[in-house]
Amino acid sequence: MKKRYAILAAVVLIPIILVASFMFYTKENAKKSIYDYIARQGIKENQLKYTAFQRDYTMGGYFLATYVEGEKRDIYYLYSYRDKKVFFQAYYEGAEHIKAQQWGGSGLSNLERKKLKYPPLD
Repeated sequence: MKKRYAILAAVVLIPIILVASFMFYTKENAKKSIYDYIARQGIKENQLKYTAFQRDYTMGGYFLATYVEGEKRDIYYLYSYRDKKVFFQAYYEGAEHIKAQQWGGSGLSNLERKKLKYPPLD
């Protein structure tokens, strides 16, 4: 009887542990990839203010929204990680909304993106 409970516990716990491990690995891999991209842009970690790292349920993957010290007050950077790639966007938003971590606003044109203090790598 004890053997049956041990087998049942293993059958239930092993998939749970595997799924949790995979989710943790994916999250940490996304975070590492995004921070590597940021470093390649020439941004130091201590320049990142009002940062939010979250799961992206609409597109899949993860995103990091942050204001970079030294950039214009009303621009924040958004890094998305999906399909093992990092995508960069920058948005206009009121400084008070950025401080409150209310991400939204309007996107920048390609010309405006090239004029950013830390332009995209692509």
